Amino acid sequence: MGCYGHPLVHTPNIDALAAEGTLFEQNYTTHPVCGPSRCNLASGWYPHVDGRRTFYMISARDPNFIEYLNGAGFTTAHAGKDDMFDHASMERVFQELLPFYRRDAVKTGGLHAIAQARYSMIYPPVKDGDEPRLGDAMHTADAIGFIHRHAKDEKPFFLMLSWLFPHPPYTAPESYYNMYDPAEVPMRRDMDWYKQNKPEMYEVLRRYREMDDKGEAIFRKMNAVYLGMISYVDMLVGRIVQALKDEGIYEDTTIILCSDHGDYAGDGGQTEKWPSEMTDMVTRVPLIIRRPDCPGGHRVSTPTQSFDIFPTILDYENIKLHYAQFGVSLRPQVEGAPGDSERAAYCEGGYDVREPWCFEPECFRGTYLEAPQIEGTDYYPKCLQQQEEPDTVCRVVMQRYKDWKLMVRTNGQNELYNMKDDPWEAHNLYGNPEYKQVQDQMTQKMLAWLIDTSDVVPIEGRG
Repeated sequence: MGCYGHPLVHTPNIDALAAEGTLFEQNYTTHPVCGPSRCNLASGWYPHVDGRRTFYMISARDPNFIEYLNGAGFTTAHAGKDDMFDHASMERVFQELLPFYRRDAVKTGGLHAIAQARYSMIYPPVKDGDEPRLGDAMHTADAIGFIHRHAKDEKPFFLMLSWLFPHPPYTAPESYYNMYDPAEVPMRRDMDWYKQNKPEMYEVLRRYREMDDKGEAIFRKMNAVYLGMISYVDMLVGRIVQALKDEGIYEDTTIILCSDHGDYAGDGGQTEKWPSEMTDMVTRVPLIIRRPDCPGGHRVSTPTQSFDIFPTILDYENIKLHYAQFGVSLRPQVEGAPGDSERAAYCEGGYDVREPWCFEPECFRGTYLEAPQIEGTDYYPKCLQQQEEPDTVCRVVMQRYKDWKLMVRTNGQNELYNMKDDPWEAHNLYGNPEYKQVQDQMTQKMLAWLIDTSDVVPIEGRG
């Protein structure tokens, strides 16, 4: 996004929120896949605390932040993609559950990517005239309807709007799809990046997605369309902001913008994401908090986590939690304080062969996501790789601490990066004797974190 320093993409509405609020420069998700990430967001628990590392949603019986907002008198609502609570629990937890349009209401080329790049997930554009029938356009319209219905209520409201964009398949309305010239896209990592002392999963990913014989042009197009999807989301942000202004409540509304995970989007010659991927492409995500009467244009450069969002909200509303969680209130930073320079951010992913039910497509059995994995369809290579090459999706823990990042995998393919000197993670320093002291210190810190957060003891009488 523009406010994060991208030299090409246009995001004026999001940039305006950042100018009026606080931008967190080093914010990390707790998991590189949508479902577990959103479960962590709603609960404040890391994936290992209750095994949320695949597509098994939490229920209304599990501790969660939304119930505390309900108890404090908020009207709570959700629009768009959930992947957080199971469906029955979504209906119980949120007072208003707006429709989720599981697929776009217009055709964008069927299940197949364009012929010259099978499995690239690049779809044809959507006609501009069909934009109002895109899922995210309808989610936004429903959210605006909620704002109009509740703007004058005495009760406060909490609205969570989860857009599908930007996410594969890569497509957008024509004017956004073609907004950026692929030749002008700044590719941060070259096509040989994955060969530089990296885990073998990158090479296997390219092989299963049939990317080895594809040139740079297809990855540039992928990134250009992805930027167009971001600009489209920025336009939707503008629609929401305008609705708040039309109702005269913009100055009384806190707006928080975040993402559940990132995307390769062609960078480094890769497509989509991977459950044990821990580079900044997938784990570092935006976080902007714009709150009335708080300083604007503030930037925080120290590590934070996406599941800090709800502890921050509850702190401002003076709502006390009655269960143990691991998010941190960012209220001091929102009010202009610097970040915590001693904090480490953590992200986890991957599965173990002892739990075959975690691997795709097994984790979808019995859910609405269950579907035949047919050769040629988008997720066929992803599911096939997990079944045939399970070691490439092994368990992993990532630690981002000050200027360093450590990734420890159960298959021994570990990584260490100096993020100050090497922000694109090109030079893996793990095992280098020169950095043994840093590596050992971070490993000890990771071990202490795992011990400290390994479980949550129930509070007697509260489940």
